[in-house]
Amino acid sequence: MSRYTYTLNPNRIEMEKNTYRQSELEKMTMFHLREICRKEKLVVPTGSISDREALIRILMRFRGRKEYRHITTCCEGGLERLGDYLQTHELKPVTDVKMHFPGTILLYEDTGLNELDNYQVRMDGALYEGNLLLVDEKLHVYTCFYIRQTKNSAWLAKGRDVPVKALEKHQYSLLYFPNERDSEFIYDCYHGNRTVFPGCMEVVQVPLLDIQEQKVPQAALPLVIDFGSSNTAMGICLPDGKTKVAMVDGLPIIPSMVGVRVLEGDRTEFLFGADAAALSGQNYRDEDVAVFYDIKRWISDAQRSESVILQNGFKYQFSRRELLRAYLDYLLNLARQQFKCSFTQIQLLAPIRQKEKFKGLFKELLPEYTVDCELDEGIAVLFYSIDRMIQNKMFEGGKWYHALTIDCGGGTTDLASGRFRIDNNRVSYIVDLETRYENGDTNFGGNNLTFRILQLLKIRLSEELGFLAKESNDQAEENAYDALDMRYQKAEVFLPTRFKEYEERSRVHYFFVKNNYYYLFELAERVKKTFFQPRFLYKLQISTQAGGEENMLALDKWRLSICKDGQFNHMSEPLSFSLYRNEVEELLRPDIYSLMERFLDKKFRQGELYDYEMIKLTGQSCKSSLFTEALKQYVPGKLIQNTKRDSDGNELKLCCLEGALAYFLNCKLGYMQVNQSYQVASLPYEIMAFTHENEEKILVQSLDEENHIGYISRFRIGRQLDLYLNDEQGQRLRTYFYEYDTSKFQKTTQEEIERKYGGTVIQEETDTIVEGEMKFFVWASKRRWGFIVLPILRDGEQLYMDEERFFDFEDDTWEQNFFDGRK
Repeated sequence: MSRYTYTLNPNRIEMEKNTYRQSELEKMTMFHLREICRKEKLVVPTGSISDREALIRILMRFRGRKEYRHITTCCEGGLERLGDYLQTHELKPVTDVKMHFPGTILLYEDTGLNELDNYQVRMDGALYEGNLLLVDEKLHVYTCFYIRQTKNSAWLAKGRDVPVKALEKHQYSLLYFPNERDSEFIYDCYHGNRTVFPGCMEVVQVPLLDIQEQKVPQAALPLVIDFGSSNTAMGICLPDGKTKVAMVDGLPIIPSMVGVRVLEGDRTEFLFGADAAALSGQNYRDEDVAVFYDIKRWISDAQRSESVILQNGFKYQFSRRELLRAYLDYLLNLARQQFKCSFTQIQLLAPIRQKEKFKGLFKELLPEYTVDCELDEGIAVLFYSIDRMIQNKMFEGGKWYHALTIDCGGGTTDLASGRFRIDNNRVSYIVDLETRYENGDTNFGGNNLTFRILQLLKIRLSEELGFLAKESNDQAEENAYDALDMRYQKAEVFLPTRFKEYEERSRVHYFFVKNNYYYLFELAERVKKTFFQPRFLYKLQISTQAGGEENMLALDKWRLSICKDGQFNHMSEPLSFSLYRNEVEELLRPDIYSLMERFLDKKFRQGELYDYEMIKLTGQSCKSSLFTEALKQYVPGKLIQNTKRDSDGNELKLCCLEGALAYFLNCKLGYMQVNQSYQVASLPYEIMAFTHENEEKILVQSLDEENHIGYISRFRIGRQLDLYLNDEQGQRLRTYFYEYDTSKFQKTTQEEIERKYGGTVIQEETDTIVEGEMKFFVWASKRRWGFIVLPILRDGEQLYMDEERFFDFEDDTWEQNFFDGRK
């Protein structure tokens, strides 16, 4: 990339800049912080010269050092440079410090170590997260480790890409450097960075009993991945008949997020999951948000690209396919590291309506793996119940059980029904399982609930700052959200979040507004999770002066930009306000009750709900008691199965994964013969076109279980047919422009049409096509989740036909996107 710059005093030698850690700065006095800013020639705004937090933030932004730089990557010649240094410089052994490492360490090729490997480190005294070296009795370096600290413990860790020299019969030791400066030098020496050699390094040398490196075995069963809109979970079946779920930072869920950061030389690096979430939290308000959320929706249109402006000021574009592949590689590497095995087979749990699309896309993204979607999410959830019934012997042989599953995830909600029966013969259980897709909403999920809380937060902040008069947010009226939306729009003047409108304005202002939205969304998500936790909480305090107190969330005033008289500035005054559980529930109740009404009211009126022995709520959003409360309007509470809530509240997300793992394990062990079938009962969409008289004609009926074929006619000179997609309530979602060229149609005969489409309405309707008429036949493809258009023309008493053309129902041109800058 070329840049135009001026170079002042080109002969001047660039001095190395000092860097500082956050923990160091927080211990300094106000005078010391000002003196560092002066020495480092940092310009401090007049309003911040007496603000300690502002000074720390300025120093961290321009002279901040990443906490404890760890050796985690491969660097050519790195181990050799470290070995040369140890051979030519003095090491001073420290004998009065006692450290304890596991005597035996087992490494696996191309994998790392973390706290899940359970190699705990203990020390009599203070311990920091420094780099460690594995050496033999002659101080030859074989590999590098580092110490990773959690809340109460320290663990031995190793980067996956750090090489390990061949381990032979030697006496091995770990070298720990008590001085943090020496650990930093080890990092720079490994990477070949220019740095000053320390004169004499103190070391604590801890001998090991044994250390080995083994090849990673290949797993016999597939890696099962439940890829969600907000979070992802994955697990495997072990050879001993147990299952294991991947953990990150002590939790069994992995945020479905991808972040991007710039490295030296304008190179970029992707971050995933919790690391991407942390990157978002470190963002400054005048920088672009370099994190992509809701990446599961990209599957609807994976060909598009996403762009972001990084800290170096350059704009980067990444294809969605590239980002999705990178996220999948992260998951596979994480699984390899934790489960200590490699995979050739991957089973993805797909949404029940997008099974074919999932399977096709991920086969393209992972050509070196065998990818399948043998189970959809609905079957996996049902199998979770079946497995529990068999384990507890709580079933009646040969009896058909009926279940209804409501799965509300981060971005969508699906309604599926199923029936199953269990027989126990002489050698195994026989399970007959049938599932049907009943209804769904691709525009309602946990993100909708988060956005409602974001609206409330934006209004409350504007009230507390004195920009809006305080009013009651009563949601009782019929149009529950009209008043809320109106006040939210008024708050836009003072606390703007619609960054799409700022694309043609100042770049800095665009970032201010974009960061407002993303920070409020993150804060709203934390509020939602806090109120949805298993432990009952009545009141939550949000404050700029939070100090880790219980039932309090910190509000970072440096992340929000207030617009007053057309000028942007950060929040300078302390602020605190409370949110109450009943206030949040009243806010979310209309959305949830409306969803349940659309899904269940028809079944309730037709008396179908009492045919179900169980109604299951799954998905993380269903942790809210409002879903159970809304369901009780239609069915007795004893029918509702809400998985027992554990301490971290992740059981509803894991229900689908654990059901799939139980399925594959039982099939592997031969305990069970499963006969499954799947069908889409109806589609929540209709396809409409206008006649030449401008009258609407429905071609595909919404919730039509008979799969009727519609048709509409045009005169042969036309070249385009406009088709409209509506939801089940008749609301327009998108327009399809079907372009065609009659000169490319192929001659056909009535017999050929009957042979290909015999027994359908197409055969009957072709007889009535008159001269010059072109009839378009339109029907739904439930398996592929879309519809098909087939044109047939009569010209000169001859029939002509074009190829079928398939159109997807869903893509993100009409699906609600909470990160498009229009909210």
